Amino acid sequence: MRTAFLLMLVAAAAQAQTPPEAATQRGGTYIEPPARVDPAFVPDGPNQRAASGSLLQLRLTLDIPLRTGTRAGNGTQGGFGGSPTLQAWLRWQPLEDRRWFAQLGLFKYLRAGREQPWNPDFAYSFGFEDARPGGWAFIYANWTGTRFSPGVGEHRFNFPQGELTARYHFELPQALQPALLVGDGDSALCQAETNLVPRYTQASGGTGSGKVSLGLGCRYTRPEGWFAHATAFAWPNASRQQPWDPDFVYGVGWAQGPWTVQYANYSGNRWPGRKRATGEGRLDSGSLSITWAAAW
Repeated sequence: MRTAFLLMLVAAAAQAQTPPEAATQRGGTYIEPPARVDPAFVPDGPNQRAASGSLLQLRLTLDIPLRTGTRAGNGTQGGFGGSPTLQAWLRWQPLEDRRWFAQLGLFKYLRAGREQPWNPDFAYSFGFEDARPGGWAFIYANWTGTRFSPGVGEHRFNFPQGELTARYHFELPQALQPALLVGDGDSALCQAETNLVPRYTQASGGTGSGKVSLGLGCRYTRPEGWFAHATAFAWPNASRQQPWDPDFVYGVGWAQGPWTVQYANYSGNRWPGRKRATGEGRLDSGSLSITWAAAW
């Protein structure tokens, strides 16, 4: 009797340790999940740094404008120059939260005689930027006629003439994706922004204050590295828009590894029916550039 009782206990214990049968699989082939997942395939969590979370980022650019003639501008603000430039950009993200940054760009004009008073010796920016969908950016940027050695009537930093931007990033709305994303793996990241230039130069002479613009744009990217981007602007006070201030900007290019090749047009483009300034808003008002980048 005692032996039978012990056998019953052993059988009950074995039955209790038997794992339950898996639920019936409906279609497909069942594959046992791996015991360990390579971290490379694990999505970044909220406490992990993004892939772009490096301390320093360097970009070296050769930019060649397609048009070398007269461009709109006055004082320290105006259209992009007619000289090819060598550019070195350094972006510093010193905090644990890499969304905070400071950036400096240095310009070398290969045709120094074509540099205009509004073309910068250096450009600088700083702020907070989260470029992921649902992320915000709050940035100060200055592309005015800064000078390392300012002459009479010039200033080194032109700080009041920089631009303040508040920007929100979002994915292309789901309802539009079937119509606008034409290939497998294609993506589009969009942004809405408000820009304020506290003090600006007027084409007619003198200065004004409080130039505001609103922007809406997207960047379309293909898995092979091809991309295109465009942004349209509205000017709540149209009288403050200057000839070099665009109705829209656009570009197209290819990026692979550390290299990017791009055509971009940030000139004073105008919608059909609106008059553009001399040298502005044409296809050849843009430039071709090639960029090499590295990060540490």
